[in-house]
Amino acid sequence: MSTRVEQRNTVAGLGLAISLLVGACGSSVAPPDRVAELDGEALSYSAFEAFLERNAVDGAGVLGSDILSSLLDQFLDEELLARLAVDRLGAPEGIDPRSAADALVEAASEAPDDASVASYYRHNLPRFDRPERVLLRQLLFTDRGTADRIRNLWVAGAPYRSVVEELANDPTAHVGEEGEFARSGLPPVFAEAIFALQDGAVSEVLTADYGFHVFQVVRHLGAGVAPLEEVFATLAEELATHQRQEVLRQLAADARQRYNVRVFKRNLPFNYRGRYGSNTTHEDS
Repeated sequence: MSTRVEQRNTVAGLGLAISLLVGACGSSVAPPDRVAELDGEALSYSAFEAFLERNAVDGAGVLGSDILSSLLDQFLDEELLARLAVDRLGAPEGIDPRSAADALVEAASEAPDDASVASYYRHNLPRFDRPERVLLRQLLFTDRGTADRIRNLWVAGAPYRSVVEELANDPTAHVGEEGEFARSGLPPVFAEAIFALQDGAVSEVLTADYGFHVFQVVRHLGAGVAPLEEVFATLAEELATHQRQEVLRQLAADARQRYNVRVFKRNLPFNYRGRYGSNTTHEDS
């Protein structure tokens, strides 16, 4: 009698164990289109595909697992920042992730002050060490006769603007780039002739495989370090960009600590090896 009771208890125990096992397995199986959950909120593969399309990622089907893993991390980071914007800034639910990131960074960032820009300049002085340069104007012609005529007009003292207007309807002429050039930024065949010109002088007609050139050296610019005043605006924007990037990295790190992300690797068509597969987050392997 006791043997039968023990057998029934054993069968019942096995049945309960199997039932619990099936229930546990069933709870970890996500719908096929679900690639992740953010605090229990489902994120679909189609949403990830939309992220790839927004970021002009072509050929996702042939990208390697490392690249796709990095892209999925970026997608999850955006979704985390959107959640953070809702919680911190009272942004509306469903806010565009890109707008959320911009709003968070804007709220946490400050424009660099003059002292910060000056310090950044001093720490990057080698970048602003410039070689000898010329401020140069150039005209290109496909017809030698036109090149000679315009060169003679220019040498005779015609203002540059008048010379350009003279060429406005001439299909054989082209006004080239005007700006500062070092020797290394010029074709070697022209560099010596150009740097030999005095300030304001116009070159001879110089022949190249692709046409005829006439240059004017407006003035020579000596070698040296660009002054802070000259590069201040560029440096201020560059420093502000660096600061925004650092703020964004910190916000993303804060969001990863605040919210729980679970990645369903089985539902991904690639071998996910991103940051959300680490031991600090939950995952479905």
